[in-house]
Amino acid sequence: MKTLFLFPTSSRKIGSILFLFGIAFFAYSLTFGTEIFYVTDLSNKPLNNLIGTEGFDNEIQLSLVLIGLILIAFSREKIEDEHIAQLRLDSLQWAVYINYIVFFGVIWIVYDLLFYMVTMYNVFTLLVFFIIRFRWKLYMSNKALTLETREAI
Repeated sequence: MKTLFLFPTSSRKIGSILFLFGIAFFAYSLTFGTEIFYVTDLSNKPLNNLIGTEGFDNEIQLSLVLIGLILIAFSREKIEDEHIAQLRLDSLQWAVYINYIVFFGVIWIVYDLLFYMVTMYNVFTLLVFFIIRFRWKLYMSNKALTLETREAI
């Protein structure tokens, strides 16, 4: 089956590395509170108002995690057939439902600055729910197929 909008199979490994690096970078900056990528030379330039005087750590961390999750979620399987495509579709639909049910609950529970933090993390939860559901359904499908082939022998 020809799929047009999936990354190559090797993208999953690259995505995993980017995701883990982004999470490690986030944990490091959260633990030690230091800014690694910091802009200091823009004080007299007009771009200073657009960029600000803070570091780029948050942007880099979020970008690494987001790109990593996208590559993990939408990389092609070694054998990509109609069954896998249906699993993807069902998992994506399930992830959207769960994500917005959780988000709807959060709207009524969380307030102030924490609400913006939760909204930021909500960008990632859709991909995380999709990856977990798709991998679980794929695992269960492969397990059932293995049991069928053992019984046939």
